[in-house]
Amino acid sequence: MYQIRQIREIDLPDVADLDYEAFSSYGTAENPETFALRFKAFLAGFIVLTEDNEIAAYGCSEKWLTEREPGLDEDPLDTHKPNGKIFCITGMAVRIKYRGKGYGLAILDHLIQIAKRERCTKIVLETTHAQGLYLKRGFKTIESSNERGVTLDIMALGLKYED
Repeated sequence: MYQIRQIREIDLPDVADLDYEAFSSYGTAENPETFALRFKAFLAGFIVLTEDNEIAAYGCSEKWLTEREPGLDEDPLDTHKPNGKIFCITGMAVRIKYRGKGYGLAILDHLIQIAKRERCTKIVLETTHAQGLYLKRGFKTIESSNERGVTLDIMALGLKYED
């Protein structure tokens, strides 16, 4: 059984290790310091999924004032705006041994709920290979870019509210 909770500072090395495991083969693993900055910038938007007291997956985000292309290792202390309405998923991964259990969708669904709680109007992200996961929740590819020699699809999902 898994649990999704807000990240704790003690979790940061495990998240950086998970990110390296998931993305180093693509050349898109981020610096461990970036996760520490995300922790400081927008704690409410940084979650982990644990199973058997191990971090099996993570998701982190920030809010922007305007829509733009995400970038690797950006400083969230500069880019995150507390009153922003564009919700950017800045990182999300599942540890290899836990893949195939639906944890990616569980993290994504939780991040979508955070975006809605924050009253954001759109969610944006970039991905090297997980387009199928995001398509399951209605995301659309809006453009592709090249960073660090890797093609990244930029995807978006509009959020609507009844009230």
